Amino acid sequence: MEQRAQNRKLVRSTFAVAAPTLLSRILGFVRDVIQAFYLGTSRSADAFTIAYVIPNLLRRLTGEGAMTAAFVPVFTQLKNEKTKKELWKFANAFFFDLTLIMALVTVLGIVFSPILVKIIAFGFKDIQGKWELTIVLTRIMFPYIFLISLAALAMAILNSFHKFFVPAFTPVLFNLSIITVAVLFARTVKEPAFVFAVGVVIGGALQLAFQIPFLWRKGMRFTPLLSFSHPAIRKVGKLMVPGIFGVGISQINFALSRIIASLLEEGSVSSLYFASRVQELTLGLFSIALSIALLPTFSEFAAQKDVDAMKKTMSFSFKLICLVTFPAMVGLIILNRPIIEVLFQRGVFNVQSTMMSSSCLFYFAFSIPFISGVKIIAPAFYSLKDTKTPVIVAFFVMISYISLSFILMGPLQVGGIALALSLASVINFILLFYLLEKKIGKVQKRAILISAFKSASSAVAMGVAVWIFMKQIDFPHHVFTEKVGFLAAAIAIGICLYVAFQWIFNREEVEEFKSLFSRKKSEHIKG
Repeated sequence: MEQRAQNRKLVRSTFAVAAPTLLSRILGFVRDVIQAFYLGTSRSADAFTIAYVIPNLLRRLTGEGAMTAAFVPVFTQLKNEKTKKELWKFANAFFFDLTLIMALVTVLGIVFSPILVKIIAFGFKDIQGKWELTIVLTRIMFPYIFLISLAALAMAILNSFHKFFVPAFTPVLFNLSIITVAVLFARTVKEPAFVFAVGVVIGGALQLAFQIPFLWRKGMRFTPLLSFSHPAIRKVGKLMVPGIFGVGISQINFALSRIIASLLEEGSVSSLYFASRVQELTLGLFSIALSIALLPTFSEFAAQKDVDAMKKTMSFSFKLICLVTFPAMVGLIILNRPIIEVLFQRGVFNVQSTMMSSSCLFYFAFSIPFISGVKIIAPAFYSLKDTKTPVIVAFFVMISYISLSFILMGPLQVGGIALALSLASVINFILLFYLLEKKIGKVQKRAILISAFKSASSAVAMGVAVWIFMKQIDFPHHVFTEKVGFLAAAIAIGICLYVAFQWIFNREEVEEFKSLFSRKKSEHIKG
């Protein structure tokens, strides 16, 4: 396939993921606003955050993380080499093998929740009732790991057929579930955290159920079959074992950040959570969407042994990431406090909560281009069926993160933990990029660096203008509607100025990206 056509297909696949993700993130913020209103950064908020992180971390490691990264390349290879009957026999066997394994994990998780909580949240031991509440919430939410792991497998299969919209839409159902349950019942119970926990489980069930009809249409019949000896299943298993650590290093580090934050003042754990939600919005709208689209694309290149096409697509993806993430990074650095204040400061989420969360967001912002870069590099390793290299890198990154956290949390409190996470992301990106070049040969670094410099320069100029605009406003002393207006104006000014600067200094590249959307509808390539 011509490289230009491949780039066009990749961009449209990315937007097929980004469009429903935008809706999901909006609903996610509605969910977080409701959660902030009822829980704030209180004892209940910290307990819910820690309880949720346990099944959620397992989901990201075994479900959407290592399992997807290992499954998609193997499934894609079988799709190209085997008959449909053999392909769906493998898919059915893997589905029921995973069902059995995750059912066992769920039961063990519920039984051993007290031990898990005491390990992960040992800083809660001095606060009466906090451990007990966290244990109960963990037990309520543990079935979520079973449901969402199967939903992640459904997503992986559909993505392998370049069907991205439906899997990307399922988080919308997850957020709607929590919002609905919270609106109906949070006011009527003594402990609202229980309501949010039940909503999480219902949301997981909806994410799985929604995808089943689409899998049926593709040819999956859900015929009960267990086969741990199937060669392809064994291959996925071998790739998954190291991948659990390599794929999920950012999630492991973030889970560690909550453990370390539990040693600090009350509200530190939930402050990291609320700040991360804003960061995830930026990453989710484009970087994560691009990563999801890249894995099956790179897997096809790997199956065809077309390394040159992989490198060209990677270079294009880096330029695209630079164009999007640098203004996002600068925007969050300048507007971190107004954003947190407008989104969350109400109910029991007070000024102190805003200060702590905005501090975390400020330091998180620096990691956005580097996390996004890793999300381009990682699918290349997994498509080549190399999950060992990311593991080696992940080990050094984790050690670096833990060391930096304990160094920085003294002077910067919870902000130091957020800064350590950002610095760990930089280290992760540099090491993975270097090792990938060793594996596949030189990537066009000069072109990427020129593109990055132009995007970064435009973003800095934009940031200066937005900072000057915000300095003219005594933001905290305005009423809520005025704050929303000022923040919206600042964001609009920033977007307009960034586009203008890019058009002036980087017109050729902007026109190249723009041309990818210029085809007539009759030539539309579905993502």
